[in-house]
Amino acid sequence: MTSSKQPTKQTHSQIILNHLLAGKRLSNMQAYDQYGMTCFLQRISDLRAAGIVIQDEMIEKNGKRYKSYWIDQPANTTDSEVTP
Repeated sequence: MTSSKQPTKQTHSQIILNHLLAGKRLSNMQAYDQYGMTCFLQRISDLRAAGIVIQDEMIEKNGKRYKSYWIDQPANTTDSEVTP
């Protein structure tokens, strides 16, 4: 019997974290449009519960209000400053 290893599929939390760590912002609708996520706010809550500091801001555009989320990263980090 042959066993082929399937590539590990990223969880929604991992996808969101990678997006935010890339220095990009993400909103609920963007998460739905880009990744097909309907559970975005719960994943943000899960990441925060895991100790990840995620900033948010209420934005009003064309009479609509929504929150945008991002992770603040130090401007000048070197490998010696980063601790796991």
